[in-house]
Amino acid sequence: MSTPPAAWLDIALGKLLSITLSHESQTAARDAAILLIQQEYSPVINKDAARISKLTAEIEAFYRANSSELAPNGEKSLQLGYGLVGLRAPANPALVPLDDRWTWEKIAVKLKAEFGKRFFHLAKAPPIDKVKVKKLLSAEQLTKVGMRLDSTEAFFLELNRLAPADEQQAAA
Repeated sequence: MSTPPAAWLDIALGKLLSITLSHESQTAARDAAILLIQQEYSPVINKDAARISKLTAEIEAFYRANSSELAPNGEKSLQLGYGLVGLRAPANPALVPLDDRWTWEKIAVKLKAEFGKRFFHLAKAPPIDKVKVKKLLSAEQLTKVGMRLDSTEAFFLELNRLAPADEQQAAA
């Protein structure tokens, strides 16, 4: 005797619900354990991160202040016993205003005055208002302009999390 399709689906959903609840429980337990470990180590990690940041800034300031002595021949770096220090130019340098008197608005005005619209993006055409198109055009009109409404059904399932626990265990 075969199981009716609806009964088979209900049994399968029960199994899926049981496995899903177990998965969520294990994930929550793992996350709680990770949180405890993070809390245990975070004071030392945060203190070390602050010390690293401070010492890195001190090393950079010292290197910049003494670069002529540390790199007398114009080298950009210095290899030492514990590491390499130096200055690197970015591969793609950023444009920045000369000083606080130059705002990006002032720069734009000056660029237009000197070079015209050569360095400005052309305005983009407004995008299609798809909500309005769907609401106002018929299927025939949509076809004329190369579109159609897609109403393909998509599968879904929703687990009943309110089912009694003993039923969920039995389904597993």
